[in-house]
Amino acid sequence: MKQWFYVFMMWSTTFFGGWAMASAEGPPFRQGELVVIDNIDLVPGNMIKRQHRNAGIVVLEVTPGAEQQEIARLKKMGIQAHLNRIARKFVTTGDPFSSYQWHFDNVQAQQAWTLSTGEGVTVAILDTGLNNGGPDGIHCVVSPASMLGNASGAHDGDGHGTHVSGTVGQSTGNGVGVAGLAHGSCIMPVKVLNDEGSGTFSDIAAGIVYAVDQGAKVINMSLGIDARFGITRDPVMDPALDYAYASGVTVVAAAGNDGFRKNVSYPAIYKTTLSVGATDYNNSLVRYSNQGTGLDLVAPGGNLSADGNGDGYADGVLQETFDGNGFGYWFYQGTSMASPHVAATAALLIANGTASHPDDIKSALTQTALDLGESGPDKKYGFGLVQAYSALLWVAGSPLPVPEGSCTDLDGDGVCFEEGDCDDNNAQVHPGMNEKGKRSRDGLDNDCNGIIDG
Repeated sequence: MKQWFYVFMMWSTTFFGGWAMASAEGPPFRQGELVVIDNIDLVPGNMIKRQHRNAGIVVLEVTPGAEQQEIARLKKMGIQAHLNRIARKFVTTGDPFSSYQWHFDNVQAQQAWTLSTGEGVTVAILDTGLNNGGPDGIHCVVSPASMLGNASGAHDGDGHGTHVSGTVGQSTGNGVGVAGLAHGSCIMPVKVLNDEGSGTFSDIAAGIVYAVDQGAKVINMSLGIDARFGITRDPVMDPALDYAYASGVTVVAAAGNDGFRKNVSYPAIYKTTLSVGATDYNNSLVRYSNQGTGLDLVAPGGNLSADGNGDGYADGVLQETFDGNGFGYWFYQGTSMASPHVAATAALLIANGTASHPDDIKSALTQTALDLGESGPDKKYGFGLVQAYSALLWVAGSPLPVPEGSCTDLDGDGVCFEEGDCDDNNAQVHPGMNEKGKRSRDGLDNDCNGIIDG
C-alpha cells in the first residue's frame, strides 16, 4: 500500500515494534510556586520564597501538585494567589514532517526542549543496529559495536534499530525530515539482534556491559521474551542489568506486544528496569501492549488501524528508516516505539541536572506522569503517561501527594505501595518480610529496611 512517506506496513517479532495532550491542561506554570500581587503583607512569612517589593510581587513556596488547594486556602484568608505561569521562547524544530509526530506533542516535547535537548548524554540503543545513511540521520553517533561477531559491525539490515534510534536522537532543526525527542544526545548503536530481529540473552547481556563501559548513561532495549512465559529473572542477563544499575545507568525496556494482562515481558519486568507500555493518539492503552505486574509507565507506541488526529495517515510513530527501496519516513507501532520516548526523556533529565541516578530518574518520571485510568498507579497504565516537561521540573524530596485511600498492590503480596512496599513488582519484598534462610542470600532487601540481605 503506497501512501505518503513511502510504504506503511505492519509487523511484529521478538523486538517490540511494528511497521506500518497530555501536554498540560492550560498554560504551563512553575510547580511548587504561587504569586501574590495584592495584600502581600498578609502572606505568612514561612511561605515566602522570594520578593519583588518594588513591583508589589511575592512568590510563595507550596507543595508541588497542591497549587490549586493552596489557592483556595489562601482565598479564605483574604489573600488572592495565582499560578506562576511560564513564558518561553517561540521555537520550532524546522523539520518539515515533524507536524505528523503527534507522539511528541503527547509527551510535552516542545515545552521540554526549552529546558533540555539531552546535550552531552549518550543513549545506547541495543537493537538491530543503525543505518545512518539517510538524508536526515542521527545527530551524533558514538562507539557503535556489534555483539554478534558479524563483519558488518553495527550496521542495521532490518530498519527497527534505526527507527528506534531516531525517536531519541534524530537530527532536528536541520530542515529535513523529522525530529528526535533528545536530539542533543549521542546514540550508541549496539547490535544485539540479527537482521531478522532476534538475539540471544548472552549477546544482549554483553551489549549491556559494553554500553556501560563505553559511557552510556541510558540504555534502551526494545526487545524481550513473550510475557506469557512469566520470566522475571535470568541468570545470564540479570548480572548485566545489576551492573548497569550499580554503575548508575538507567535501563529502559519495552513491555512487549503480546496483549497480555497479567505481567510485562522480561527484561522489562526486572527490578532495576523501567518498563514501558504503549498508548495511542488519544492516550489509551493499545490492545497489543502488555500490562500488569512490572509495568512502570506508558508512552506513545501508535495504532496503525486508526487516524485519531484526522491527518489522513495512520497513527503510528514516525521516524526515518529504510526498506529494500531505500530510506524514507515510516510509521511504526509497538512498545518498541514507546520505550525510546522514556529513554529520551531520561536523557533530557540527566542533561538538565534534574536527576542522574536510576532511582531518581524513576521517581521523576513516575511522580510527574499523566495519571490515566484508575487513580494512582495501576496495572493498565502503571504510573501513567510520561511527561517530559513536567519531569524536568521535578525536585528530589518533593513527592506528589498520594490520593487518600489509595492502595496499589501490583505484586499481590497484600502490602500497598503507599504503605511502604519498596518493590511492588516482587511479592518477596515488602515491610515485615522475614529476611532469613534462603532470603538472606537472594540479593534483595526483602524487608524494605534499606539493607540488602540484612
